[in-house]
Amino acid sequence: MKKITLLILVYLIILKVISAQYIYPAAVYSVEMKNFELSNFDINDTILYLPLGESGLHILDISDFKDIHEVFVYTEYEKRSRKKVYGTAYCVEVIEDKAYLSYGALGLKILSVSDPTMPYVLGTYYRYQDVYCSKVYENYALLGYRGMGMEIVDLSNLDDINMVSRNNIRDFTVNNIQIVPPYVVISGGSRGLRTFKFSEPFTSFKQSEFPRSYLIDNDANKLLIKGATGYLANDIRGLSVLNVGIPLYPLEVQNIRTNGKAVDLLIDRNYLYVTCNGAIEIYDIKDPEKPDKIFEHIDKEKEFKSLKMNNNYLYVSFTDGKRKYGIAIFQVE
Repeated sequence: MKKITLLILVYLIILKVISAQYIYPAAVYSVEMKNFELSNFDINDTILYLPLGESGLHILDISDFKDIHEVFVYTEYEKRSRKKVYGTAYCVEVIEDKAYLSYGALGLKILSVSDPTMPYVLGTYYRYQDVYCSKVYENYALLGYRGMGMEIVDLSNLDDINMVSRNNIRDFTVNNIQIVPPYVVISGGSRGLRTFKFSEPFTSFKQSEFPRSYLIDNDANKLLIKGATGYLANDIRGLSVLNVGIPLYPLEVQNIRTNGKAVDLLIDRNYLYVTCNGAIEIYDIKDPEKPDKIFEHIDKEKEFKSLKMNNNYLYVSFTDGKRKYGIAIFQVE
């Protein structure tokens, strides 16, 4: 009987190992620079678009891991009251041949990147607020402002981009936008989460706060929703698992301590990736409300930030001290 039990246990362990997902270091790109700021980044084919704050949008050729190099750096300024006001590259989303750049004091920039070595501006929207992040949905862009909530603009005519709706939330900096029609959820660090219900067309919206007890004390860094389950990078609390079957009233069903502050999330099939300071953790989420950690990569010298999956490779931005940033690339198996 003991032998049968042992065989079953061994079989279950082997089955788990076979079904698990692992990452193996494939390459590292790193640069020393002053005054950079890492947020999100995006990848289109063999080109990586990396916003670095005041240093602008850096465009990298990643076709050869042994020779990753910059092909262009996009920076721009405007003269206002006889002073030069530079944009701050906070966030970028690339769709086909367009890059939607959240460019701080210079608003939202839509760039043509059909030739990534020579991008040019197709359209601009600016309304006296710093655009910190953005999300494109159909013909609209949802803009998250620095310290002032959210706004929606119509992108149907890039020569004449107009606001169609807004909801100002003073001192609320939007650092992540999650669209689950007809709901949109925004995270705002220490200001917690807000949810909105939209009418059709996707314009006017009404804010409905989460229950007061769920306005958490620590930073809500990023929320991802898959089906009726939400995963929240909950900073010092780690990974929070939410039941969002009723979107306006999420219920926390589990909280998982991570190796450090949970910063960013990525879902790939039935796997959830989490960056938490000096580690990258992978969870099996076949049972959505019960994530099972199956692998972790630890590198205490790096502080991992944002994640992106592309062609079976995982790309992770990181800082190494105050003057070095980079992209770590992992083979996913």
